[in-house]
Amino acid sequence: MKYLLLLCTAWVLAFGRGEEIVTFALEDQWGTRWESSQLVGKPYVLILADREGAEHALRWGTELGRQLGNDVQVLGCANFDGVPFFLRWYVRARVRDRVTSAPLLLDWDGTLFERLRCKEGVPTVLAVGRDRRVFYRYEGPPQPDAIGHVVGKIRSFLAEATR
Repeated sequence: MKYLLLLCTAWVLAFGRGEEIVTFALEDQWGTRWESSQLVGKPYVLILADREGAEHALRWGTELGRQLGNDVQVLGCANFDGVPFFLRWYVRARVRDRVTSAPLLLDWDGTLFERLRCKEGVPTVLAVGRDRRVFYRYEGPPQPDAIGHVVGKIRSFLAEATR
């Protein structure tokens, strides 16, 4: 029992605040470069998805952007691993037509998707604090109760961080 308590304490100390977000530098659909270093000191939400999870990711982005307003930057990230280089201009144009009001980072190699251990077919929502630590992770479609839960977690974290 003593060892179990010690193990649990060590786990909380090691992982209690969450892992640090991996560094990234990607362009969005308009060619603007986004780097993780630009976001230090600001909370943000990163929504990652592959092609199968894209529609759910769009809904996540729309709902989180609407409910969180200007308090938190909401960024999408599309995994386009496997798209041939000669089709990238076409894909970028399609994304610009489809996603007009928010930045969507284009991960042509799938590197960020892989490094953040995202599941295929479903969006991954990561809430990142000012200290670059992921304080909340959700994987799955944007069901109404899930959206409310994620927004509540983010607002709760922001309220605690401002105390």
